[in-house]
Amino acid sequence: MNETKKLSIEFLDTSACTFSFNENNFLIMSRNGESKGRVKLIRAYPFSLTEEYICVHDLDDNEIGIIKSLSELDEASKQACRKELESRYYCPTVTTVKNIKERMGHFYFETVIDGKEKKFTVRDITRNLRYASENTLLIFDMDGNRYIIPEFEKIEEKSKRLLEPYLY
Repeated sequence: MNETKKLSIEFLDTSACTFSFNENNFLIMSRNGESKGRVKLIRAYPFSLTEEYICVHDLDDNEIGIIKSLSELDEASKQACRKELESRYYCPTVTTVKNIKERMGHFYFETVIDGKEKKFTVRDITRNLRYASENTLLIFDMDGNRYIIPEFEKIEEKSKRLLEPYLY
């Protein structure tokens, strides 16, 4: 028998939800006074809405519900959620690409981030170097880290020339 799954979206009643960190610094949630335990927060697309449509999941990846906007939460919960999202979506800004070398399908980047030289490796460059918006470039390294070039057209010409052959 072929079961059909129905799509259901549950927006959380933010007046009944609180978020805080436990003694081990993991984000936990309570709903109507009942502990839901540790939770993960995931931004829905587009990523440009950094505080809207935040999916709340348990550790088994089951969706508990969606927060329409962090502004609806009490101040302590809002700050806890912001801290968790900043940690989860930490994305340093690449200011210069000094070199890209390819060896056996891996691309070795030499960059400058926050004034410091940083090297990282990208596998499958066609999937891991992509535009997040018309002018924002994201780079995903093989360790799962994200890097951003927020205004690609303003980056120095040498960096642009090194990256352009891999942009489709």
